[in-house]
Amino acid sequence: MSLAEANKNLKWDTRMTEAKVNSGELKKDELQKHLEQLPDLAHNVEKFTIDGKPASSDESH
Repeated sequence: MSLAEANKNLKWDTRMTEAKVNSGELKKDELQKHLEQLPDLAHNVEKFTIDGKPASSDESH
């Protein structure tokens, strides 16, 4: 893979977007539009606790 291809693949990498916006390589409105187009995958979340046991939704803290 060339460096140009690797850079293209990293365009939306969350570790890189702030730096790209700050450098002007990526516009804030372009980033916002991309984020709004992402699907909502909240239904795929699996909650867990530090000890590895499944978290109960009715647990009180």
